[in-house]
Amino acid sequence: MNDDKKFNEDDLYSGASTDDADDLYAEKVSLDKETCPQTFHSKHFVDSETQAAEDKAKSSTHEPELKAKLSHAETSGVAISAVMLVYALAEADKPLFFLSTSLLTFLLRPLIGALFGKHNRAVQNALHSFSLVLFIGSLLMLFL
Repeated sequence: MNDDKKFNEDDLYSGASTDDADDLYAEKVSLDKETCPQTFHSKHFVDSETQAAEDKAKSSTHEPELKAKLSHAETSGVAISAVMLVYALAEADKPLFFLSTSLLTFLLRPLIGALFGKHNRAVQNALHSFSLVLFIGSLLMLFL
């Protein structure tokens, strides 16, 4: 047998009592009734009072905040779509006019929606749908 093992087989199979090990373990882990209740719950257990408080807090802040400020990329997009809109008006290009209007409407949704206060989300959803319909219409006009 190899002697370079980490444990000795004689110690492993010896008839020594394991009570000493159990006593050491029992000393390290104290099982008081205050610290270890008899009922066990899963780690996801939440009592009804805590759940009600969380639901109330969640319902009051359920709607995520809609941003009212444009990022640098969105500002650049607004500028490009405005230039496209002016060019489409100068050249009487109807599909480009509707495409640029669609992009401009889509990018300005947060700013326009913020003007309507508590109806912000409804207005933004309507503008989003409107811009999608304009985009599809401009593609249809382009190929027909």
